[in-house]
Amino acid sequence: MFTEFNAHPKAIKTTDCVVRAISTALNKEYMECRRELNQLKRDWNFTSYKDTEFLYKYFEGRPRLIFKAVKGQPRIKGSNFTELHPEGTFVLKMAGHVTVCKDGIILDTWDCSYRSVYTAWEIQQGANI
Repeated sequence: MFTEFNAHPKAIKTTDCVVRAISTALNKEYMECRRELNQLKRDWNFTSYKDTEFLYKYFEGRPRLIFKAVKGQPRIKGSNFTELHPEGTFVLKMAGHVTVCKDGIILDTWDCSYRSVYTAWEIQQGANI
């Protein structure tokens, strides 16, 4: 369900969850990914690539799963997502965080599987999907 992984080239733990998630999901070199996100941020007139609207634009055209709140029911957690999607690669927009799930395992610098998942973008389909 969770494996500790830090895509940062110096293994620094910092507030770079968007870069770590995207570089891991897309198999891009971390610094190249960060440069690309910063350039797109400027080109698209965003103040930050961490903005939810920036992520929607960045992943435009990719399959997206939306998990809306249903009154009286708990939101789906990262741990539930990993069980429901044991194959494939997804970038997860969670409560205050962005992470990556590859083949049912969240890869991040800390275990965020308890957080609610709001949106998941499918980066790569699993073998049996």
